[in-house]
Amino acid sequence: MSASKDLERLVNQIASARNDRGVLMNNLKENFGRIKQDTAGLRHEAVNLLKSIGRDRQEMTQSLHGQLDKDRADLGVMEKTRQKETAMEHNARISLIKELKNELRSKLDNFMSDMNDCVTKDKKQRVAGIKTIKTEVGRLQEDTQTSLKQIRNSQKKMGDELSSVLKAFVSDVKANEKGRKSSVNDFLTSVKAEISAMSSAWGKVMSNVRVNDSEIIQEAVEPEPDKEDDTDEEPEGQELTEGEDETGYSYYDNGPIKEKVMTTLSDYSDGLKMTQLAELLDIEQWRTLIPVMRDLMDNNQIRKEGSLYFSL
Repeated sequence: MSASKDLERLVNQIASARNDRGVLMNNLKENFGRIKQDTAGLRHEAVNLLKSIGRDRQEMTQSLHGQLDKDRADLGVMEKTRQKETAMEHNARISLIKELKNELRSKLDNFMSDMNDCVTKDKKQRVAGIKTIKTEVGRLQEDTQTSLKQIRNSQKKMGDELSSVLKAFVSDVKANEKGRKSSVNDFLTSVKAEISAMSSAWGKVMSNVRVNDSEIIQEAVEPEPDKEDDTDEEPEGQELTEGEDETGYSYYDNGPIKEKVMTTLSDYSDGLKMTQLAELLDIEQWRTLIPVMRDLMDNNQIRKEGSLYFSL
């Protein structure tokens, strides 16, 4: 039973489908006819539109060509006017340039004329000034040469006078030195003679003295300590001898003689011997300077190199 029902139902469905297909085909035929009509209408409208566009285009082209021809004519007229105006301006500029050139040439000619006049005047003035300067320079040269000659003559005169003075001074110094040496030699000769006589007398005295057998007395005779020998050399490290106490130098310990010694040494950069220093200070016994010089050296106020003393 179910199979017959299914078959019946299937037959009904097929019949229904056939009816639906017929309806669909009819609808399609109707739609196709309508679409065909619509397409034909659209084609006709498109053709009309294209024809209208072509007409408008042709009209616009003709209008544009007319406007272009008109503009070309106007441009030609404007170009001719511009060329005329340009030619007129060019001619005006050329005329103005010519006028300016002529004016400038005239001013330049006037300026060059004035310059030539000024140069001529200045040249004359410069030539006159140069001549004046040359004259003054020549006069100054002559004055300078005269002054130089006078200076050379005065220098030569002063040189001759100075040379004669120096010669006289050297001659006097040599004479004084010769006399001083002669006096010193005579003095030393007399001192040696006196010492020799004293030594002989002392020998005679000693020969008359009774000598004990238990002791022998020996005496040494020395020369006067206050006389310097002919070489002006003082003994090194001289000590106070017997009989010379501190009271003998109290005057020199007070300071003035030290200041004199230091002042005198500062004037002689080459140094001085003690005998030379005593001679400069008018001191008869040069040995009296021994403690003064020792005190100054101990206080580092002077220095000694060999027999020469120097100021610090």
